[in-house]
Amino acid sequence: MMKIYKAIIIGSGAAAYGAADSLYKEGVKDIAIVTENRLSGTSRNTGSDKQTYYKISMDGFTADSPYKMASDMFSGGSCDGEKMYLEALHSQKCFLRLCNYGVPFPTDSFGGYPGYKTDHDDTVRATSVGPLTSKAMTEKLERVVLEENNTPLLDSKQVIKILTDGKRAYGVKILDLESEKEECIYAENIICATGAPACIYEESVYPESQHGMTGVLIEAGVRMCNFTQWQYGMASVDFRWNVSGSFMQVIPRFVSIDEDGNECEFLSEYFDDINMAYSFVFLKGYQWPFSYGRAKESSLVDLAVHSETSKGRRVYLDYRKNPAGFDFEMLSDEAKEYINATQCMADTPIERLEKLNSKAIDVYLRQGIDLHTDMLRIAVCAQHNNGGVYTDNNFESDIKGLYVIGEAAGSFGLTRPGGSALNDTQVGGYVAARHIADKKVQSIEVPSTEDSMTDFIRDESVDYSTFRKRMSNAASFRRDYEACTELLGEINKVLESYPKKHRSLSEYYRDRDMLIAMKALLEAIVSECPETGSRGGAIFIDGGKIKEENTYYRDYLTLTKNGTAEYKRVSPVPYGQKPFEHYLSKIDENKI
Repeated sequence: MMKIYKAIIIGSGAAAYGAADSLYKEGVKDIAIVTENRLSGTSRNTGSDKQTYYKISMDGFTADSPYKMASDMFSGGSCDGEKMYLEALHSQKCFLRLCNYGVPFPTDSFGGYPGYKTDHDDTVRATSVGPLTSKAMTEKLERVVLEENNTPLLDSKQVIKILTDGKRAYGVKILDLESEKEECIYAENIICATGAPACIYEESVYPESQHGMTGVLIEAGVRMCNFTQWQYGMASVDFRWNVSGSFMQVIPRFVSIDEDGNECEFLSEYFDDINMAYSFVFLKGYQWPFSYGRAKESSLVDLAVHSETSKGRRVYLDYRKNPAGFDFEMLSDEAKEYINATQCMADTPIERLEKLNSKAIDVYLRQGIDLHTDMLRIAVCAQHNNGGVYTDNNFESDIKGLYVIGEAAGSFGLTRPGGSALNDTQVGGYVAARHIADKKVQSIEVPSTEDSMTDFIRDESVDYSTFRKRMSNAASFRRDYEACTELLGEINKVLESYPKKHRSLSEYYRDRDMLIAMKALLEAIVSECPETGSRGGAIFIDGGKIKEENTYYRDYLTLTKNGTAEYKRVSPVPYGQKPFEHYLSKIDENKI
């Protein structure tokens, strides 16, 4: 008899495990997790100085509410107020689940959860367990899901197709990576928790094991939403890691080295006042993502780094000694107050980092990089996609039964508070699980056969990696309209006659997925550029000139499978409730 699950979850990161546990707790236990590699993925393999989790304030002293938190997230533009309200409303219960499962978020002597300021936010909602917050989340959730709930995990299964009848999903086609055979897994509901298309840029902080499956979702017929809205920021490249927070707040030297080995501290070439430059470096700690609105302030540091690398130079952070002309007394009041408050003032950046956050040093030591003796090579890299698949308030896509959560979903707009993505991994799965649990049994019709690849040819010479380099050059935080248009045309030609040959069948499907995601992003960029100009996390270059910011950003851009772009009006943050007695009357007496 053919097995049909109530739900399958694709992915094995914090979002996937959170969704699996939420389904189980809602009584939906006929489920399975499908993953390419249990140990790969962004959640388990990335972080920063103190990787942030953003939730409603719970220190016991700070006034906050779901409405206030939602309004703050909504103020960045181009996101649904209702979705932001859901993110805020459920943040506390999802956060406390992680605490109960053993993620050791810091507490004060009264048991409150102290917080700090993060990117694009002026509150103290941020918290962290250090550089490996998402790894700890993934591992604690995994233990509960696999060992306590006994949810089956199907490993080494690469999803190559979402099975649909055009309106609703009924399963997935997978490539078994051990046997290289294709097979189908059927389910009434599918939750996709596979992250962003991390493979589309060469300069990227995503782990090399992370690929995503955005192309597969686009082929299934979903709409994309805010796909142009990415976060880019400085990161180390020999070992991929964000250099935000403490890495910037201790104010290291910025050094470029040309092909002849000549070394230069280059910030003075881009700033009229070097003391102001060092104050902006400090601000990069919590203004880490590149922002067009700060292009003449702290984000000018990103532009300077990019300019140096564009000249063929290698750029490094040097923590061994202070930058030229560094004078603590000449820093901004904000920088001086922070350094004094954290008691991290010392003679060199590495000594300041030891006092401020020694765990940040340990991250690199584990990779054989000693910041006491080694300079750290960096670039401006792709870090997070704030857009993705369009979903409704249940995180269900236009294809019924197909839910998309975590970074794969387009929940956020132009800017988002740092760490809100980790909250989103948990809230999305929780909301989707509740919706699935409330559904009646869905009857699905399964076709008798599914086509499989029969004429694949192995060819070691096939290589599409040059497209990643060109995407970084033309379509990252500095976007060249003409170059994007040209690149889109070339990718369309490749996809029109995509050859049935590659180094392996897995890479054949993986690169096709990558090219489809590139195509969609370029279509969105080309559609958006004339409308909006530079905004959010990117600068548009049209005819060699920077397009000025356009304040028309409240609505957001959606993109269909066939490349049709249109703006969708956002929903406001909901406000106000009915009398309490209305909700009391809805209680199921059988549950009391």
